[in-house]
Amino acid sequence: MSSQDILIVGGSGVVGRRIAAELAPAYGGRVVLAGRSLERAGMMAGLVGHGVRARVIDVDIPHAIDGALEGSAVVVNCIDQPHRLLLRAAIDRGLCYTDITPHLTQLGRGAAFEEIDASARASGARLVLGTGIVPGISNVIVRTLANALGGVDEIETALLLDAADISGPASFAYFVQELAMSFDVHVDGHDHRRRAFSEPRIVDFLPPVGPRLSYLFPFSDQVLYPRTLGVRTAITRLAINPPWLARGLSLLSATGIVSLLASESVRGLLGRGKRDRPSKEGAPFALRVDVRHGSHSRHATLAGRTQADAAALGAAGVARALAEGMVQAPGAWMPEQVIAPAPFLARLAAHGMTVDFPTG
Repeated sequence: MSSQDILIVGGSGVVGRRIAAELAPAYGGRVVLAGRSLERAGMMAGLVGHGVRARVIDVDIPHAIDGALEGSAVVVNCIDQPHRLLLRAAIDRGLCYTDITPHLTQLGRGAAFEEIDASARASGARLVLGTGIVPGISNVIVRTLANALGGVDEIETALLLDAADISGPASFAYFVQELAMSFDVHVDGHDHRRRAFSEPRIVDFLPPVGPRLSYLFPFSDQVLYPRTLGVRTAITRLAINPPWLARGLSLLSATGIVSLLASESVRGLLGRGKRDRPSKEGAPFALRVDVRHGSHSRHATLAGRTQADAAALGAAGVARALAEGMVQAPGAWMPEQVIAPAPFLARLAAHGMTVDFPTG
């Protein structure tokens, strides 16, 4: 067994196996897909090829996690785990770790995040808490824009998804849970409690997408920008195609009905029969990031065919940085703090997802 394995937990899911496919050509037999079913993980590992292996892991059982982490250097978590047992185990072992579903809105900017950071520094663990599109790619774009402006005071991010692309069981369950949350929005140096799908505004995603009505949403990128970059305002919005569905969700949120969807039993019932979509069946998505520093502002846009592909590229980019030792200091970090933008964005471009940085 290698002592440098890259363990992808939830690796048989749609994003996990795409992360494996992105990393496998460079890291060969070091990539391991882990899940509750060894048979399914093994089947997916065989499809990826390049010596990718399979392993069993049950993230609800501490001793099972410890066994599965044996020999690993980097852990990529692709599953929703509110109790954070996998994160804690990675910290205890001093491993590198990144997470696609970090639920940073639950950590906030207070003692919980500080405790995780302190524990990681003590054990030597290197954590990048938030990867994928938002947070992940969006954070690296923010870093690029902030560098160009010489600083940052305000960040506004907007993501457009097609309802057809929120189709896998994991992504659907995650979306429903976030939809029912209330959360803090940081504006002018103060936190304001808000609900998902409130306060709509028009965001121009630029051609061929164009303007779309976008709503406040508890994406994890906005939670820690005041800590990592010292910004006074950080807001992230979500737009959905078709627009009538977004308007309906806004009405449901206003009435409080969406809170019924948050229970595990209801989410399971709604998600029954959902399936992961092949890449060729993906629906278009778009991302826009606006940054202001003093009287100056810049923005960037990104468009692609499938959000799962983009999320996997973002996660693979962070995993690559961890595997190559580019994140040198122990602790809990966000991508804008430790990921070098140029090579990260170049890999997106190599997959046809070039970020556009207009200068006008």
